[in-house]
Amino acid sequence: MTPEQSSGDFFDLAKPHVRRSMVLLALGAVIGLAIAGYGLFTAKGTRSHSVPPEDLALVNNRPILRSDFMTQVQTEFATPFAESLPEQRAKVLQEMVAEELQVQRGLEIDLPSFDPDVRSALVAGVQLEVAADVMAQQPTDQELRTYYEAHKGRYVGEGVLRMRDLVAKSGAAATAEEAMANAQQAVTALRAGLPVEQAVRHYRLEDSGALMVAGHVDTDEVFEFAAKAKLAGEIYAAAATLRSGQVSEPIRQSDGVHVVVMLEHRLPVQEDYATAADRVWTDYKDEAQARVRQANISYLRSRADILLSPEARELSPHARELQERVR
Repeated sequence: MTPEQSSGDFFDLAKPHVRRSMVLLALGAVIGLAIAGYGLFTAKGTRSHSVPPEDLALVNNRPILRSDFMTQVQTEFATPFAESLPEQRAKVLQEMVAEELQVQRGLEIDLPSFDPDVRSALVAGVQLEVAADVMAQQPTDQELRTYYEAHKGRYVGEGVLRMRDLVAKSGAAATAEEAMANAQQAVTALRAGLPVEQAVRHYRLEDSGALMVAGHVDTDEVFEFAAKAKLAGEIYAAAATLRSGQVSEPIRQSDGVHVVVMLEHRLPVQEDYATAADRVWTDYKDEAQARVRQANISYLRSRADILLSPEARELSPHARELQERVR
């Protein structure tokens, strides 16, 4: 009988035995797999039954930070964390666990792909993260003054005016030529000092209605931007050049011939740096954030493969740039 065939030699380590060798190899493999499995499931980043000291809880291995928990307790109950009650802390913990579960579910079903509110929130969050450093930095006074000098045109006080937009109507009562002649006579009389109301009656003029408020002629002060929005383009262009007490030339429009009487016109005034300082700071920060966000978009675009349809290529001014990385 050979050694391999003798069962009595199985435990005799001095003699070779095939079955014993196979058993030992299998046992070694099982032990190795057990050690590897233990290492895999206890390694950092895997599910664990222990909670790291900086975390209060793990939800599907996603942490709820102690610092976030303490902040939320203080915010929700308006009390220092040390003075909060166990019931309050338990309530906040339940809310944070429920929130994390719902966030994870939203990611699981790819909610950002079809919910516009979620997409908007993600975009806003990314922009806030990208601009965080810019928001934290405080520009020096010299940087702000340099910015102000480079953009002085932005910091001009709004002009204010009081005016009448009068019109000599054309139509059944008067031809276009008669309306023009009437308006020209009114202009001459007004420039000679005839009071506005007398000119309205004598030359049968009417207020255009563009500056009326609640059915009444508005002779109060009006900001230039408001007048520009309410008046026809040619009428506002004429008014913008007039000084206090001046009268425009007749302006032919579809409803007749207009005459602008400028009662008072306070022109826009350049603001000095001290007056405009707050707006300068805001504009400076806004532009810095816009530059950082645009740089981030350019970086993300450089990493992306974007394929545009023929219609999209016609619509997009950046079509060539967008498709640089398409393979």
